[in-house]
Amino acid sequence: MKALVLGSTGAVGRHIVESLIDNHEIQEIHVFVRRQVTYTSPKVTVHIVNFDEPREWAHLVTGDILFSAMGTNRKQAGSKEAQWTVDYTYQYEMARIAAQNGVKKYGLVSSLGANPKSKFFYMSMKGQLEEVILELPFEAIVIVRPATLIREEPKLVERISCAVLGVINKARVLMSQEPVKTADVAKVLVSATMGGQQYGISIIENETIHERVGYFKA
Repeated sequence: MKALVLGSTGAVGRHIVESLIDNHEIQEIHVFVRRQVTYTSPKVTVHIVNFDEPREWAHLVTGDILFSAMGTNRKQAGSKEAQWTVDYTYQYEMARIAAQNGVKKYGLVSSLGANPKSKFFYMSMKGQLEEVILELPFEAIVIVRPATLIREEPKLVERISCAVLGVINKARVLMSQEPVKTADVAKVLVSATMGGQQYGISIIENETIHERVGYFKA
């Protein structure tokens, strides 16, 4: 199989690539990035593209499955408009072109609380992206909605929020918001998209991510 990855340099995206490298069903992995990155695996081909000019790279978006984990935050992007471009426009354009080019399966990293009608910009943006993705003619679509992500080297604010939620969740409160490791999100998405979901739509909420991670470790 040939897999395509958008957002491969991000917290979850890196683990998606690692999972695909270790998967014997995958012979080729094509990552689409804005700047040069290096992978040691011969499976990986890097495409440096200008996401604002899809006509220049649309012909490269061919394969069996597309994983999309691109994202930024408002501080990094500089504005809501710039964040929208990365989180919504780039991801939708890649998905649209992939579907048009015959890619059959699609896996998306979304967010807990994604809702197009949300009053919160981030949740609304994620919900609107899900909405348009679900209209594309993929044979199978898997969307994961993780809560707070635990990175390998978390920032201070992430460590604090994870610690607070961890204490709360010892009392079995807010289990749906329990922080989840980026590697586990990637593992669940890859497993569900490649193996468990052959046709139709599957939306995996945060609680289910934790349940499935438990199955892996059992």
